[in-house]
Amino acid sequence: MKRSQNDMDIDDDRARIVERAAFWYLKMNDGVPLEADRAALQSWLTSDERHAVAYAEVGRLWDGAMGMSLSKPQRVRPLVSRRTIGKAAVGAGLGLAGWMSLNDYPTADFHTGIGERRSIALPDGSTVDLAAKSALSLDYSTQRRRLQLHEGDAFFNVAPDAQRPFIVAAGRGQITALGTAFGVALHDDRATVIVTEHGVEVLHDKRTTRLTAGTAIDYQVDMMGDPHPSETRADLAWREGRLVFTRAPLGLVVKTLNRWRKGRVILMSSALAARPVTLIANLHRLDGVMSQLAQAIPLRVVDGPFKTVLLFAPS
Repeated sequence: MKRSQNDMDIDDDRARIVERAAFWYLKMNDGVPLEADRAALQSWLTSDERHAVAYAEVGRLWDGAMGMSLSKPQRVRPLVSRRTIGKAAVGAGLGLAGWMSLNDYPTADFHTGIGERRSIALPDGSTVDLAAKSALSLDYSTQRRRLQLHEGDAFFNVAPDAQRPFIVAAGRGQITALGTAFGVALHDDRATVIVTEHGVEVLHDKRTTRLTAGTAIDYQVDMMGDPHPSETRADLAWREGRLVFTRAPLGLVVKTLNRWRKGRVILMSSALAARPVTLIANLHRLDGVMSQLAQAIPLRVVDGPFKTVLLFAPS
């Protein structure tokens, strides 16, 4: 059904309110705000009920996006009541999308931070490459070599040892190397296994599937797909200093960038999350990736402090 001009005008008005709320929230969190700015914000908040609701919702998104940052801004005296924030959290109808932070897994043996890559030499002569925001634990014995990928991306180059299987646990699955090199990605309980040499066996919910070089498989908590040809150059491009997206949802692109880029990118429109994006980003030049995004799809980019970037649907 065709939308009326009145509906489109309402959406444009709502977008303007949310963008202005984001401007005020970032201004209030950038150092110590001036009293004049605080007074101007208070006037804007009280001039329209929608302003206070939008401001509270932007605050909720900020708190989620900054969840684990070491450079979290100093909090200022709240200008919105708990009651208003609660009302916004219940649902203001603003169509905003949040960002989910990754766990730190402090007990893991190996970690990488935002934007960090690390190569690890294991005791048996095998090697592991870890991508950004990844955590891995090691459990070697005389009977087996077992590793646990808690979160993130890892590439394993396995040294042969017929007496000790090389096993990687990731989410609800378990991968056993058959003299091989392979990658595993685990994000939000969704895993992908990519084989580049020889083969592996993937065990998930009592089902075992064998993969050979050039194939991949995906699984999550309650299901596993079928083997399919892998996009090795794209899926493992981080090992060569690139991120490659081919018609990937913008929501996935943003989550990936938040693992590699200092600061946070926040989607301010749920409608944007599903927009397909084709993009190749240089991990050594991520300061320009927002310009690339804006060229790839229509959106508005608003820069904030602490390298925070807000992405809005075009007006």
